[in-house]
Amino acid sequence: MKHLSPLASLFLACTLLTTARAQNKPAPLPELPEILKSVKGTLADRKPVGLTLTVDSKTPLSASQWDAIATLRARAFSFGGSALDDAGMARLVALNPEMVTVNGSLVTGAGAAKFGEMKSLKALHTLHITKPTPEAKAALSTHPTLEVFSSDGAFCIEAVMAPKLQRADLKHGAASDQFVALLKHHPSLESVRLWAKGYAGLSDAAIASLVTIPKLNKLSLEFAVFTYAGGLNRLKEIPGLTTLDLKDVALSPEDLAKLKADLPKVKITFTPMTADYRAQWDGWAAKKK
Repeated sequence: MKHLSPLASLFLACTLLTTARAQNKPAPLPELPEILKSVKGTLADRKPVGLTLTVDSKTPLSASQWDAIATLRARAFSFGGSALDDAGMARLVALNPEMVTVNGSLVTGAGAAKFGEMKSLKALHTLHITKPTPEAKAALSTHPTLEVFSSDGAFCIEAVMAPKLQRADLKHGAASDQFVALLKHHPSLESVRLWAKGYAGLSDAAIASLVTIPKLNKLSLEFAVFTYAGGLNRLKEIPGLTTLDLKDVALSPEDLAKLKADLPKVKITFTPMTADYRAQWDGWAAKKK
């Protein structure tokens, strides 16, 4: 093989590097259909799902707008306001999404049951929807592909029981003893975050449910009041726990010391609840009695 001169070698190396960079360059985003601009449509390439469409509307998407959405071949969707309704759920099923975010919605329990027909759905996020959807329980609790679920209310809460779920992120009213009880003995959950800001529904009682999750390795408890004797003393029953975040939590220094002694191999992060927030929490708790 003929040896290349130093200059030729440098030129070849630069050419190969440029080609490699060109091959790794993400494909350009498709052009957003004009009809979707009125519903604040935007497109983005988001890892790991790929092409993601976001829309926000005060009225449900029209049939023509859904036709335009179908041409994009997006893999993830985010619906804001009243953009998504039961009729839209039927159209969404046909697009076979991998991730869906619903921020406000007109979807009823019957419409939410359509999530069960999305056989590639791996992540479902619901925000600012507190209405319960018991009609969707059967479809959501047995969903075959769902791995990530987050919610701040009762809407689609039964998805926390999906058998392949790995991560649950429950916020506000969804972070309560009542809904945490649905996680008991979950076979695949690895990470649970309970962000109870604005509510007093999360307490020591939730720990009894959490310690039954066999694969749990990361746990975050936030904006709540706990005691060592009332529940935290049981966290040592979780065999694979590696990370424990206690953020804005009311916990005495003595109880924190006992907890750390129980969990010497667990990375524990603790920030105390402020006095102002504790006063609010006590007020909310008093109203529940």
